Amino acid sequence: MGLAIFLVLLGVYHLNGDVLAGNDAKPNLYLVSSLLKEGNLSFGAYEMPFMFVWTVRTDKGDMRAYVNDWDDTFRGQYTYRFLRDNGMLDLLGDDYYIVRTDLKDPSSPYELFVNTFGIGAGLSSLPVLGLLHLITGDLASDPAALWYGGKFVAAAMVAGSALFIYLAALAFTTRRRAVLVAITYGLGTCVWSISSQALWQHGPNGFFLALGTFLLTRIERGWRYGAFCGLAYGAAVLCRPTSALVVIAVGGYLLITNRKALVAFILAGLPLAAAVGAYNTYYMGKPYEFGQGKAGHIVAKAKTGSEELWQTPLWKGAAGLMVSPSRGLLIYSPVMAFAFAGLVQVWRKKKYAVLRPLTLAMVGLLAIAFAWFDWWGGWCFGYRPIVDTMPFFALLLVPVIDWVVSRKWAVAVFALLLAWSVLVQVLGAFSYNVLAWNSQRVFTRITLPSGETVLAETFTEGIELKRQPGAKVVETLDRDIDKPEFRHRLWSISDSQLIYYLRNFANARRDKKLFLKQWLDNPSH
Repeated sequence: MGLAIFLVLLGVYHLNGDVLAGNDAKPNLYLVSSLLKEGNLSFGAYEMPFMFVWTVRTDKGDMRAYVNDWDDTFRGQYTYRFLRDNGMLDLLGDDYYIVRTDLKDPSSPYELFVNTFGIGAGLSSLPVLGLLHLITGDLASDPAALWYGGKFVAAAMVAGSALFIYLAALAFTTRRRAVLVAITYGLGTCVWSISSQALWQHGPNGFFLALGTFLLTRIERGWRYGAFCGLAYGAAVLCRPTSALVVIAVGGYLLITNRKALVAFILAGLPLAAAVGAYNTYYMGKPYEFGQGKAGHIVAKAKTGSEELWQTPLWKGAAGLMVSPSRGLLIYSPVMAFAFAGLVQVWRKKKYAVLRPLTLAMVGLLAIAFAWFDWWGGWCFGYRPIVDTMPFFALLLVPVIDWVVSRKWAVAVFALLLAWSVLVQVLGAFSYNVLAWNSQRVFTRITLPSGETVLAETFTEGIELKRQPGAKVVETLDRDIDKPEFRHRLWSISDSQLIYYLRNFANARRDKKLFLKQWLDNPSH
């Protein structure tokens, strides 16, 4: 049954035939390419120019340029390689998804850069992407293979996390009810619409958290389970540093209940902790300096005017990520409301005691997301900032699932909320792209050759109109939710993300395909 869950979900996650293109996944993918080609975990400006912004010196002044390949030409004249080698091309800057180190790049006059989001997600894809690299010869030169390969890894890891949630649930309930919990997680939460659709941190992190939790529920069977549990949770920290809260909570629990398992837990996790510390020390100068924190100060300044990372009042972040129309967990996955009742039962009934440290870790992870400077997660679909807690939310369904299925009215409510939750994930998986609702830069006024001014209401329509000979862009209407003056949109019902995709599903679906094509054709964007 577990294998069937894995295979069904893996198939479902690929039904749309798409990849969710976005910059957050880019460094995870190209980290593997850099490791295979250069033997390192860093990025050089000459090695991967499409990750940087450049300026070309011209008679009319400096002009911004985006370089996909050094043999491409600037305005059909000189190649970027010629401009670079003759001192006419300068590095203007980098984007938030890579951070500058203090190490000199031996192949360029600039410093080395590393992945803002660490190395865990990229390394987890090495077996699959390494095989693709052998087939293609160079993954960096084949964006389609790279991105679709990364999606396969992400989808497989999310499906794998559902498998381990099923196995963990079997420790407390029947097979059928464990299947219901796993399917609710796999189809009714944003692990489908977000985590499975590209190689973000979320898919690998969720996989290792679910694996570690399954092992935790079996830890009384011997110290080996403690060792593998520590290894799995350690791998989660490699994917996302905040998962250290899970390690701390489970370690505290084992200190009280099973010290023999605790020793194995610690010893197994130490090598990965040492690897994280060594990586941070080498590239960042300190074992506790993470790229996401370093880049966060810059992004926080740009979005809020302050470099403070933890500036959101907890009540505001909690309200936003729980009930706001365009980010709320209880809006996008209302079936998870039952998990709050399960949380109470975990602390009331001794049989669920092994889940208690996970509830503490979950509360800590939620508090971090609530207090983060952009609690809404920037341009994203739904409650992405807390999607990594979904394995824990899913397991909190277990203490109440027997109660639910024994009452017809509760079954009806659960089924209704699950149906809505699945519908939302279908909207996200098939129609969401980062530009449409989050920015609405697709709403562009264009003057046609006839002199008529037209408002393009979708990305696809805008591209088609702008392709007409003589068409000119008059104005781009930008309602970017990252800008303070438009952040109220996160709380609007009539202008909510879900209403937008319900009303514009067909157009949004076309937009997504066109956006993905342009993304794969132009890695620099």
